[in-house]
Amino acid sequence: MGKLLVIDDDPMIGRLIQLMADKVGCQCQAVRTIADGIEYLRSNSVDIIFLDLLFPEGNSIGAIPQIMDVSTDSNIVMLTGEHGYKFIEDSFSAGAIDYILKPINLPRFRKIVDSLGQMKKSAAAKFTIDRSDIIGDSPKVQQCIERLAKAGASNANVLIEGETGTGKELFAKAIHKNSSRKDSPYIVVDCTNLPVNLAGSLLFGHERGSFTGADRSKKGLFELAHNGTIFLDEIGDLDLSIQKSLLRVLQEKRFRPLSSGAEVASDFRLIAATNRDLKAMVELGTFRKDLYFRLQAFAIQLPPLRERNGDIELLAHHYINMLCEESSIPPLSMDEECLSALKAYDWPGNVRELVNVLQLAIHKAMFEERLTFYHLPQQLRMSKIVRDAEGLEDDGKERAWAGSGCNFTPSGNIEEFPELKEVRRQTIRNMEQNYMRQLVLLSEKSAKLACKMSGLSRARLYELLNKYNISLRDS
Repeated sequence: MGKLLVIDDDPMIGRLIQLMADKVGCQCQAVRTIADGIEYLRSNSVDIIFLDLLFPEGNSIGAIPQIMDVSTDSNIVMLTGEHGYKFIEDSFSAGAIDYILKPINLPRFRKIVDSLGQMKKSAAAKFTIDRSDIIGDSPKVQQCIERLAKAGASNANVLIEGETGTGKELFAKAIHKNSSRKDSPYIVVDCTNLPVNLAGSLLFGHERGSFTGADRSKKGLFELAHNGTIFLDEIGDLDLSIQKSLLRVLQEKRFRPLSSGAEVASDFRLIAATNRDLKAMVELGTFRKDLYFRLQAFAIQLPPLRERNGDIELLAHHYINMLCEESSIPPLSMDEECLSALKAYDWPGNVRELVNVLQLAIHKAMFEERLTFYHLPQQLRMSKIVRDAEGLEDDGKERAWAGSGCNFTPSGNIEEFPELKEVRRQTIRNMEQNYMRQLVLLSEKSAKLACKMSGLSRARLYELLNKYNISLRDS
């Protein structure tokens, strides 16, 4: 018996789906707002969510990622009377799995419930996979690991997309390790550094004498990958001429080495990765459309670190232990302020940047027992202090008001109500003073850095410091 949830502001639709659910042997709960639906999902697991597209406050497509974060194992089916292609495309892009049009009929409803129920049962038979190098338990990472498991059990091409530093190569290697090809070669090709004039030779091989310096025959990387996996890293950087050659190889699994009269067959499995938007490149004509679709048998979109709620602490402890072991020092602990700073940072360089930051911090703390806030690089400390100063970690309105530098409190007494110019003068003074204190702290008491950060001349910097009795030396 499956469990369903209907999120629709029309109570008649909710009741209708409940009656249909009863007929097909499912339990069904109906709520009338997205907020109520999310609240219900926090304490209840469901198999399918029927989500109305249009609510009084707007369409619900933007809420799909939030719903998926709360209920990672649920399938979302959009429920609407809208037939527009744009709505359908946006819904699927956001994570919906199907689309049912009103008025709802029982046969269509039954087919959706039966098909998704069967898919759920198949997914429940979890693959036992080796994911030792992939750290994280956030919902988005778990979804990627499920895709990894399915890709490992398949022989289809895989495209891994994600920002730089998100772990695309880790996932590629894990797919190979969890496939039937794990005992065969795993060949890595860095497409970014693949010279156009040598690409044919490197990928497909050459015969002796085929070009100047070819004093012997050489097998190409696709031939070396026979029975194994070839990983094309940053495939978005491939020249169009190479893309054309690659397309035929993927279709035929055969190719001709340079100057050879005979074709070579290779049974390889292709995994590609990119940090670029291939769909946009197709539209611009810089990536072949036919190759793009050929790569997408399995697509895995890796989330950036800033979207992996709860994973930073796991990753930090894992890499601290690993880096300490590499440096032959006892594992370091980490204090709360240090961890808080790691969590407050946006990590534009993702996991790769986190590892680099921890490496630097461990070097600074080489002869200490734990990492502290002061072992972190300046940009992380600045980010944490600025966030604290702006009150981003405090939801209270009074804190936010006070953080602005304004100490004016509205009064009901007409006689005590201040003139605007006095409030403006005092507010500017308070803000200026707070700014200078933060500037001294963030610049680590360096006049040169303080001038660079603030845009102040050295003379103006010292004038303001003297005005507020702040010293670069002992502040």
